[in-house]
Amino acid sequence: MRSLRILGAANKPDAVLLTEQRKRGSVALIWALDETAEHLSAGLSEKLAKLSGFETVVVVCPPRLFSALRSEGHFFETLPAPDDIRRSGVSSNWELYLRRRIARIRKNWGPDFEAVVGPDPEVYYETILNGPDDSALS
Repeated sequence: MRSLRILGAANKPDAVLLTEQRKRGSVALIWALDETAEHLSAGLSEKLAKLSGFETVVVVCPPRLFSALRSEGHFFETLPAPDDIRRSGVSSNWELYLRRRIARIRKNWGPDFEAVVGPDPEVYYETILNGPDDSALS
């Protein structure tokens, strides 16, 4: 668990998912892409508690976790689970989709702060799309 980046707090004109009141407040994104259970992990719960001072906290996670987040009243975004990406085959342009989806999430929420529980989003999906690194096996 580590911070990803602190962004400049200010006007969020592109944050279309925020009300006008929330646009004036602080927003944090938590990237929790490798959460595997249907309940909140200790690491994610701890990060949510630490960021509770932000007016809006959004968790970006695989679909299987959003029920737990919704039941606790948290904002969330989902990205495809690794197994779904692997099963879809190479005909899908996942790299382009994921790069655009990650950028859209950032733009639509206008975060002042980003944190990760697990790997950074770009590193996480690059690993999934490119498969295991054979050089690490030698």
